[in-house]
Amino acid sequence: MYTQINYRCDVCEDKFLLDFQKPGIENKFQCPNCRVEYEFSEEELTQLNDSYQNYLNTLKEERGENIS
Repeated sequence: MYTQINYRCDVCEDKFLLDFQKPGIENKFQCPNCRVEYEFSEEELTQLNDSYQNYLNTLKEERGENIS
């Protein structure tokens, strides 16, 4: 399962949503403002997802919630 995160464009510095849950994703994302295209390798997408999941688990642990 991939995540959805806000990403800040390196060119125009606007934020946009990277939706890793779209079916048939091609690992390419385009900034809706300036149209610069970002391409992520499968390894980079996995690392982003793992980092996000670790962050969520840390938040849950700090709140004392059960992690499932």
